[in-house]
Amino acid sequence: MAMVGNPPLIFLDEPSTGVDPQAKRFMWNIVSKISTQKKKSSVIITTHSMEEAEALCTKMGIMVKGQFKCFGPSSHIKDKFGTGYEIEFKIMPLKDEFLQYQITLARQKGLTEPLSLQGIEDFLQKGALPELC
Repeated sequence: MAMVGNPPLIFLDEPSTGVDPQAKRFMWNIVSKISTQKKKSSVIITTHSMEEAEALCTKMGIMVKGQFKCFGPSSHIKDKFGTGYEIEFKIMPLKDEFLQYQITLARQKGLTEPLSLQGIEDFLQKGALPELC
């Protein structure tokens, strides 16, 4: 709807979120034709997808808490922020002493339900972040 009538300025907020890959590519082609090939409209897109930004944008900006922190072509953004980090996790089985400690902490915080080692282990394995590892 935003593109009907070839307006000079088009704002799109997360346009491909929740869209299947085939429809996403179709939409990207339309936006690309409007903004770069026919040059009828300028398009401003907000997105969390770097893939979408690279496919559709000639310039990108990074905003943090409503303020621009970086603006420029994708090569500039990648040079400045693209190095990234690689994190490796090694998962170890939980020890009984650790589980007992978690039970003690839970009881100190007023948890009144009966606790078992298996219950705490299940709770921690579902993604809860323990206070102390």
